[in-house]
Amino acid sequence: MASDEEVVVKDLSRDAQKIAILSWISFLSASVVTMLFFAFVDPLVLVDAINVSFIESSNAGYAIGFFFFWIHAWVSGWLVLRLVRRKRNWPRRISR
Repeated sequence: MASDEEVVVKDLSRDAQKIAILSWISFLSASVVTMLFFAFVDPLVLVDAINVSFIESSNAGYAIGFFFFWIHAWVSGWLVLRLVRRKRNWPRRISR
């Protein structure tokens, strides 16, 4: 790298950090839940039970199940972040 080039490092905003952390944690939890769920349930049995004809392989069932679990984990994590009470900046009243 030449000495006249300036490297600009921009930190992520707080909201972007929350979304990145939420996405990573929901990905990891969806991975674990997918492994546990499909250890006991065959995706082709589910396809037959819900009468879906466009899924023909188990790998497609695994992928659809993983993305379902990932979206579910992401939405529930997002709701938790939205419902968490934020720290207030004003001083507290002292009860006497």
